[in-house]
Amino acid sequence: MKTVTKTLVAAAGLTLALTSQMSMAQSEFEKYDVDGNGAISLSESKANPVLMAQFKDLDVDNSGELSEAEFANFKG
Repeated sequence: MKTVTKTLVAAAGLTLALTSQMSMAQSEFEKYDVDGNGAISLSESKANPVLMAQFKDLDVDNSGELSEAEFANFKG
């Protein structure tokens, strides 16, 4: 019974940590998506020189904008 309780507590902690991390990533995305259109343009990326430097590599569909999924690969 103790093992089950420890496992449930660990799973709950992991879920909370992942949820928190996802919220933080979404907040970061929203910080750069200044116009709120759901994408980060090259112009908007200029707010972060590291993001701007990675922009072309992150924009895998060559749309000229970063989707949330593309932004998730940002290492900065």
